[in-house]
Amino acid sequence: MGPEHQPVPRSIRWLLIFYLAIALGYLGLLMVAARSRLLWRMDFTNSYTGGTIVRLGLGAHLYDLALQTRVQQAILGPGRRFADGLLPFNNPPHFALMIVPLSLLPLEAAFGCWTAFQFGMAGWITYRLLALTARWTPTERRVIVHAFWAFPPLGITILHGQSSLFVFLCLMEWAWALKEGKDFQAGIWLTLAAVKPQAALFPALVLLGGRRWRALAGASAAGLLIIAGTAALLGPTIWPDYLRWLATTSGYFDRFGVHPQVMYNLKGTLTLFLGAERASLIQGVSMGALATGAVVVLALWTRSRWVPGEPEFDLRLALTLVLGALLSPHQYPHDSLVLLLPGVLFYDARRRVGRPTRAVAVFLLSWPVLFLLEELVLQGALGIRLPVGLMGVLTGWTSYWSYCRAESAIRDASCHSSPGRE
Repeated sequence: MGPEHQPVPRSIRWLLIFYLAIALGYLGLLMVAARSRLLWRMDFTNSYTGGTIVRLGLGAHLYDLALQTRVQQAILGPGRRFADGLLPFNNPPHFALMIVPLSLLPLEAAFGCWTAFQFGMAGWITYRLLALTARWTPTERRVIVHAFWAFPPLGITILHGQSSLFVFLCLMEWAWALKEGKDFQAGIWLTLAAVKPQAALFPALVLLGGRRWRALAGASAAGLLIIAGTAALLGPTIWPDYLRWLATTSGYFDRFGVHPQVMYNLKGTLTLFLGAERASLIQGVSMGALATGAVVVLALWTRSRWVPGEPEFDLRLALTLVLGALLSPHQYPHDSLVLLLPGVLFYDARRRVGRPTRAVAVFLLSWPVLFLLEELVLQGALGIRLPVGLMGVLTGWTSYWSYCRAESAIRDASCHSSPGRE
């Protein structure tokens, strides 16, 4: 009996049922929020505000907080308002252009259309996951798909109408294109992922350190097209305005929807430990760690061979992505959806070289439960959020095994080298 015909163990069947129940729970929460007319409180409202400003012909002043406040209050109506009076639009200006068609609809109808788009993207990611795991057994593939749909960051991003799912899709396609040797295409996907600039930073260092000039050309071409098109439509000052806004909000603590203490990253951990009143120290340490991590990632890819078919390549990708999330200056729970990708790459790399995978599987498959435990019960009570601890373990595990694989490759090359042989 071949692997495709092997019966699914009872424990796995119960795990799949449990994951399915969690995924249906997210759908239930979304339906309750819609029936209770609470969708206006979700993050999608700030995107809708940006799209409305552009549709009204005021796009040149997109990052004017006074204008955003007036427009958002007109959208919400009497009796509805966010803390500080505004949930500001803080995405790049071309994202507001993407939302303009939805701004033609009432807020709740627009949210519904965006949610349908989100489910479409989740379906696309499911397809890509199955492609990435083509060598796995049917049971393994079934488990990873169920784990994806049960992963709390997915439920949060759909419930809040966030753009994190779009960013994750772009990074999935970026990694897939690199593995397939389609560098120019990879560069385009990376530029699209820069809707959240912090998510694209470390992946960009992969291309730079690996000297993937074709990929960098693709990223530059897509970026120039977006910048020029946006500036032509919204005015030449729109990108300087956005960069000033980005620099300003990066230092916010408990203001305009920026709450570092709930983030899944180093910055959030420091805030839990030191308190928001030490904002300057926290910001300095976080940015220093980010810069150090960037140097490490750049050196990692500069000194390594670029062979996408090897497990070592996937290990380096996994390490880069999880380190980028851990050191990111802005990593909310929904942004942590990206962690699924390094988890899959790490598991697949160990599987391909015949190393034991049971411990890795148990570790990764516990994530939906532990993320939920943090969100619903612990809420930072341990002084460090569970997902941050999991990210730290994955970073250390991936770093150690990547180092061991590199040392093994050096020894093998030394043993098989001979005069006249390159």
